[in-house]
Amino acid sequence: MSLLRRRGPLALVTLLAGSAIALLTWPAAPRVPLPPVHVALVDPYGHPPLEDYGRVQALLRTEDVGALVATADELDGYLAYRVAQLLARSEALPAAERLVWFERVLELRIDDPLERAARRALHAEIGAVAEAAAAAGAPGAAGAAGADERALAAYRLALPDQAAIDGIERLEPDPYRRANAFLQANMVTRALQALDGRAAPSIEAPALRALGRHAEALDAFRRWLAEAPGERSALEGEAWSLFSLERWPEADAAFAALGGATGAYGRGLIAARQGRIDEAVAHMLATGQATRMWLASGWLEARDRFPEAIGVYLRIAESGDRSLADDAAYRAFVLASRAGDAATAARARALLPARSFFALRLGATLDVPAGAPAASDPSAASATARAALELARALMTVQDPEAARGELLFALREASARADGEAREDVIALAEALQAHHGEYRQSQRAAQALLDAGDRDPRVWRLAYPRAYPESVEVHAAAFGVEPELVWAVMRQESAFSPVAVSTSNAQGLMQVIPSTWAWLAELQRESAGDPFVPDDNVRYGAYYLRWLIDHFDGDLELAIASYNRGQGYIGRLFAGDLVGGDKDELYRHIDALETREYLQRVTLHLETYRALYGGDATRLADAER
Repeated sequence: MSLLRRRGPLALVTLLAGSAIALLTWPAAPRVPLPPVHVALVDPYGHPPLEDYGRVQALLRTEDVGALVATADELDGYLAYRVAQLLARSEALPAAERLVWFERVLELRIDDPLERAARRALHAEIGAVAEAAAAAGAPGAAGAAGADERALAAYRLALPDQAAIDGIERLEPDPYRRANAFLQANMVTRALQALDGRAAPSIEAPALRALGRHAEALDAFRRWLAEAPGERSALEGEAWSLFSLERWPEADAAFAALGGATGAYGRGLIAARQGRIDEAVAHMLATGQATRMWLASGWLEARDRFPEAIGVYLRIAESGDRSLADDAAYRAFVLASRAGDAATAARARALLPARSFFALRLGATLDVPAGAPAASDPSAASATARAALELARALMTVQDPEAARGELLFALREASARADGEAREDVIALAEALQAHHGEYRQSQRAAQALLDAGDRDPRVWRLAYPRAYPESVEVHAAAFGVEPELVWAVMRQESAFSPVAVSTSNAQGLMQVIPSTWAWLAELQRESAGDPFVPDDNVRYGAYYLRWLIDHFDGDLELAIASYNRGQGYIGRLFAGDLVGGDKDELYRHIDALETREYLQRVTLHLETYRALYGGDATRLADAER
């Protein structure tokens, strides 16, 4: 197995007229005699900064695994990670030793929460090696039993992959532990199947409730309470099961006994179901939670009790809740304005964050540095960062872009964790190199965003945090479908944060996060076989095509198109045209049922406006001319 792909083993250097130059071309018919040329073959791996890579290459050529193991402890950075991967996957080593190297891989790797598929695959691989170590009789105090436990731990992290399911069913003899592993992975049907009729109320109850089998769940929760009186999870489950069964007096008593925010929330829902709105509102306000108070404000509005609703909205706005404070302030502004209450409207408007969707709606502009930023000064970076940049350049000369990118990513992680005076310039220099020369936008953007979050105003940082990612694909496909490239980048930033291998919990995939059913539909619309969602160019093309389709579907209304990209055009279209909203955008903002979709519309729009401001795109604002 070759780890370091050495496509160019030697660098050809010519010495011409006393100066070293790269030999690029050779004239076919020189018009004048050339000076004498002396050619020297130089192995780049034998000189700084590639010596360590050269040592590893030499060991790989000789297939001296023992020497490679001895050398691995002396390495650092990305090369240490790469060698650890090689040794972990080397069939020349016993499984127990490979397991040790897999632990080193886990220690060194850059973990990305969006790379769910890759992470599950890695843990499934570790589980298989640990299982092999157990079968071989792993040495040490824990022995084979310890290796089996390590395999089970890895397989649990790899669920719901089929290899992990099979591994747990092979290795876990205890049906209760096996069922619990599946339950923790939300594989509730398989958890019940693993029990095979055995009583385990702490597993049965939540699984049955998740399946909507509420009467059976209630019985299981009560059996759980018989075994563990006062268990909070069982008490909550009992209360919610009674609620789902509409056994209102018992459910109300159960929530009253629970107390706290959960108890007040449950009692508020019951009171609302029974038409006792004043009581329902009081319970929701008692929770102190913005999402619960938002429900209460809706109940008040539905009964035209607008002054009371405004009071609730102002309370939410003043709570500082990150998701709902701006929505609530804007809604209070809308209702107060309709009622002619200028003072309350002004109070509500003052609560709107300056950088918010609703502030734009009311005519604000984003405070974004415009124009091209000044060029970075390489000398401002630390010696460590400059060394990483030099190493990356050297790795590119030997045609190893994977290692070049890896070394920069490891250096970026180290710089982002530091708090010294040079750390900021290091982050900027490394992120610039990753984006400009290596097409890496995910980790570089995250590092730049962290600087923005800390208050950095440097135009370089803004552009790194809002990159024109995959520009060839975006610009070509955006132009082909008549979509602003800034809109594609805005959606991409929100959907995948520029990770081409991102997979969501709903199985949306790739840069533009398209779910498989929509992917197949888009392929059908384009009359072609479906492309690969993890190929960036394919994913960008499908995403841009879908945006064009949505924009056309809604007669050019970008807000409806953006909201539909998240929630679906059917729901958004029916809501917008229905009696509740009646084509009024202010009502749409309030009545979209999913907080995720409301936040999505706002964030993508902010991203779009930021891209326009940074890169000189269409400066159209969302301001309502009548306000």
